[in-house]
Amino acid sequence: MAARLTVVMSTNRVSPYLAEALQSVKDQSFTDWRLVVLDNGSPDPDGVRAAASAVPGAVVVGEAGHGVSIPLNHGVALARGEYVTFLDDDDVWLPDRLRVLVGALDADPGAGAAYSSIDAIDADGGHRGHHFVARDETARDLLSGRCPFPNLVSFVYRRTELLRVGGFNPALAYAEDTDLTFRLLQYSRLVSVPEVLTLYRRHGANTTHGNLAEVHDWARRMIGMQLWGAAHHPDPRVLADVRANLAALDAQDARDSVGEGLDRLRHGHVPGAARMLGRAVRLDARAAAHEASRRVRHRLGRS
Repeated sequence: MAARLTVVMSTNRVSPYLAEALQSVKDQSFTDWRLVVLDNGSPDPDGVRAAASAVPGAVVVGEAGHGVSIPLNHGVALARGEYVTFLDDDDVWLPDRLRVLVGALDADPGAGAAYSSIDAIDADGGHRGHHFVARDETARDLLSGRCPFPNLVSFVYRRTELLRVGGFNPALAYAEDTDLTFRLLQYSRLVSVPEVLTLYRRHGANTTHGNLAEVHDWARRMIGMQLWGAAHHPDPRVLADVRANLAALDAQDARDSVGEGLDRLRHGHVPGAARMLGRAVRLDARAAAHEASRRVRHRLGRS
């Protein structure tokens, strides 16, 4: 019989944290799972296979460096059980993660996915506080941007619901997980679990580490796609909520751009500072002014 849950990992490297990530799967108190590893163009495929071989029954499938979404969709296509979850090659699961999230979905057959809180760790495994806190948010809280979205690594999905809303969009280089959550919020139902069940590792090689403006621009393209779909949703509140989410993104982007602009100014990069501060004003002049004022007050308070 097929395992009830499929763990999908897509990797393009032999991460220095890979063995620890895989060990955290082996240590799960819920044992009815199967691991599928997508080798997404790793320069050391033998190393990926060797690492995966430490997990009994693991299957390694080759991919050709097809971005993020296609390998994840491939992993879902290979799943045969009731549930699917995703593990990054540098994160760590706490031992009861699968038991708690599968239990939440078993208790609520109408729910399409369950998610939990996440704590952050550094490259050495040191605790770095909360990364995401699940607070029993409503769908409207999430769609409108009043509450942050759960991360992909916090979820266990009902496989049929993941397929029903279309899986991951290959057109997106970033925000493919947020795009999926947008669609689940509109056409399914999510269950939140307050417990911390996943440890998200922050380090210099994280996919979204670095250029915040680029990440925000990809998120803006993704929300633009959501606006088209929301305009055809039978509930008119969905469109209003997605528009509010876009406004919240613009405000956050403006605040981040002010920070980047002032940092460049301190380092004497005047043209770059002007570009970032101009970006901030174009996105949300009020949010930009508030952020600049806050940073100036903070700096004066320290002097």
